[in-house]
Amino acid sequence: MTRNFTRSVSFMVLFFLALTITPINTPAQNCFTPSGLNVASLSNFSATLNWVFDSNVDHYRLRYKEIGSSSWMFQHNVTGISHDIVSLNSSTTYIWQAKAFCSTGSSLSSGWSVLDTFTTTNYVVDCNGDPNGAAYIDSCGNCVEGMTGKLPCIPFSPIVSISLSTLSCDSLSDFSFSFSQDANEPDVSSAVFSSDGGYFDFTGLSLNDTVGSSANMIAGGQIPAHNITTTLLVDFIVNTNKISIKSVDNANSQVISSFTIENVAGGILIVATSLPDGNNVTQGNSQSFILSGLFVNPGAGTLTFTSTINSEIGDVDVQTFPFTIVCLSVDCNGDPNGTAFIDSCGNCVGGNTGNVACIPFSPSVGVILSNTDCDSLTDLTINVSQDPNEPDMSTSLFVSDAGSFAISTLSIGDTVGSSVMSANGGALTFNTHLIVNSIISSSQAILESIDVTSGLSLGTFTISNAALGINIFVQSIPDGNNVTQGNSSSVTFNNIFVNPGAGTLTFTSTINS
Repeated sequence: MTRNFTRSVSFMVLFFLALTITPINTPAQNCFTPSGLNVASLSNFSATLNWVFDSNVDHYRLRYKEIGSSSWMFQHNVTGISHDIVSLNSSTTYIWQAKAFCSTGSSLSSGWSVLDTFTTTNYVVDCNGDPNGAAYIDSCGNCVEGMTGKLPCIPFSPIVSISLSTLSCDSLSDFSFSFSQDANEPDVSSAVFSSDGGYFDFTGLSLNDTVGSSANMIAGGQIPAHNITTTLLVDFIVNTNKISIKSVDNANSQVISSFTIENVAGGILIVATSLPDGNNVTQGNSQSFILSGLFVNPGAGTLTFTSTINSEIGDVDVQTFPFTIVCLSVDCNGDPNGTAFIDSCGNCVGGNTGNVACIPFSPSVGVILSNTDCDSLTDLTINVSQDPNEPDMSTSLFVSDAGSFAISTLSIGDTVGSSVMSANGGALTFNTHLIVNSIISSSQAILESIDVTSGLSLGTFTISNAALGINIFVQSIPDGNNVTQGNSSSVTFNNIFVNPGAGTLTFTSTINS
């Protein structure tokens, strides 16, 4: 018995010692239960749940339910100090709680917080689904205003235009038609254009023949891709009096629309149908078409075109466009019985053109040398001017029967002269430096005329040494017409012309219009 008692005591001592030296695991920190629960931003179907900030919390778990319900709905891994819950029922009381997790792995957590209660509202819901919202259904049947970001549609009032390139009877004319809409008008579903006279001449047309062009702006033209120019091509020939036309995007060759044109009893008919775009209101659009040289005017009298534009919601807009067709002589300006005529320069002048007939080509030319000492360097100045309404100059050649340019002394970039030029009847004046642009050979160089103010090139002079003298060649830059409003130029080549020996030195100018 004594031996057994001794063993028991030994065991108890060891157990006590083990307890003494073994550390006891305690939490590194407390994970406090969330507090300060409250609810804000209540609406019919949502609420914002809030609580007090705790820097020890990694994330939260939320649960909520209708009062009386047996099952909770949960939101996991919530961070921050608030959270929106949605898809609630209106006019309903809910309870909710929050639980904190103070470690990423959720091993350290609090208990559930005290219950908080809130009741959703029961505001009237507008067409956009917003409680107490201001959105409404407009006359086009769309939900607008309020929180929709959409404006109500306006009355259907397309702007339509029709024009003819000539009003001469029995003559081919370009036929143009266009229509446009303001933003928020009902979309166009179809457009029909008809006439009570005239016809289309389809003679000789084949598939993919070009018959006109169009310009299109959609979606308010807000981005470049919404501004499209096209070529109108024959898509297919239905019969001798009817063809289908396709509008092909000039940028990517894609077909963007098509329409039919035909001859009917008493006139013509054009029918275009718009493709549905998923809504019935436009952001603003315009379409302009030109059928080139296809329409034949009727005889003298009143020709009336009618446009009938239909909207996607059933609106109908009808407009008429009367034209007076005349059988009168037409002058070169296209004016019936006009007095414009073709002058000696080949331009249509007089009448309603505002242009005056050109006068004979008679430029004034002068040549000046700064000295006339034989075998010496001198400045060479050439002056040329024209009166208003003379034919424009195209090329000028100045030659001498002796002397030479000191081209061997030039380097690219050298300034070797200057010029003063006036144009447009003196309304424009330019001062330039003559800079060596390139040296072609020991006997030829090109000088560039650089504007002193802008640094832009206004043209070049080619100077050459010939067998008996020098050549200066100048080509004028085309300006889009063949008549001048009056011009003058004075060009000085500084100290690069070498006089010949004693005798007569002759310069000759050859100027072409």
